[in-house]
Amino acid sequence: MNSKLSLSLTGLFISVISHCSVAAPSTSFATQSFDTYFSSLIDSHARPEVITNQVKWAEGPVCQADGQFIFSDVKANKVLSWTPQKGVKTWLSPSDYQNGHTVDAQGRIIAASHGKRAVLRQEKDGQWTVLADHWQGKRLNSPNDVTLSPDGSVWFTDPTFGVLSKSEGYGGKVEQDGEYVYRYQPNTKTLTKMETPDVHSPNGLAFSPDGKTLYITDTQLAHHFDDKSLRHQIMAYPVQDEKLGKGRLLVQVTPGIPDGIRTDEQGNIWSSSKEGVQVFTPQGKLLGKILVPSQDTGNLALCTDPDHRRWLYITAANLVLRVPVLVEGTTTMSPTRQP
Repeated sequence: MNSKLSLSLTGLFISVISHCSVAAPSTSFATQSFDTYFSSLIDSHARPEVITNQVKWAEGPVCQADGQFIFSDVKANKVLSWTPQKGVKTWLSPSDYQNGHTVDAQGRIIAASHGKRAVLRQEKDGQWTVLADHWQGKRLNSPNDVTLSPDGSVWFTDPTFGVLSKSEGYGGKVEQDGEYVYRYQPNTKTLTKMETPDVHSPNGLAFSPDGKTLYITDTQLAHHFDDKSLRHQIMAYPVQDEKLGKGRLLVQVTPGIPDGIRTDEQGNIWSSSKEGVQVFTPQGKLLGKILVPSQDTGNLALCTDPDHRRWLYITAANLVLRVPVLVEGTTTMSPTRQP
């Protein structure tokens, strides 16, 4: 494959489709290709749409089957929704500082809540059920991101960012002896702490298409950005019999940290970074970058809408946008096994 660097620029101010009256950023949006395979994932001439640029700190993007897109404005203590027809609306306020979201096979939203220090599920009547908020009698730190495995179990990360930040939670005392990854099994309502000794501050997580590998971001650097010895990497763990094997370093992500991650149907890993989105093969080879005009990019989602169009949604500080892509995201949920 050709590793020659190519740079494609398009104007970012294509379509402002939110309720705001402020003009969208005029800085250029760009893609960088380091491998010809990258062109099969995103068109170098892809033109982004700005959903909004008026949030405080966008996070937790997820799409629902009916085409509605929701995302957290963590520092505003809200969750917002968007559709092309209705624009941006308040979906939940206050949100108890929800961060990451996923959707189960029944279409229910599952949320990682900094404020509740819990993982929650929204039932069909709109009420929220606490799935997990304690481990061995002590409160969790501040669940950050959440995903589902093929058997319908809920996996989530529990770093201390939310509980330690006055702008992203209600505060409180850290009770756990570290920052861990957990697995919650809805059938038995049991919580298990996973063994990830190589991960100091777990943040984003995503399964490979076959569910046999779990990727976890280690964002230890976010605790002290001036200490360059701290972790800013993605680890890969084999999954077998509901347990994790020995992890391997997939890649060090720079600049910034790999916050939220997703995988596509071909097994590639899409990671946020300070400059935008970086895309890697399962072996850790950098395929390309999507450069976003923002101070930081926190998370992303790969979605296919009801008209079968494929999109990459990006949450980047005050900016939320979507870009057409050529590949679908991974779906590891099994509707027949989800309770």
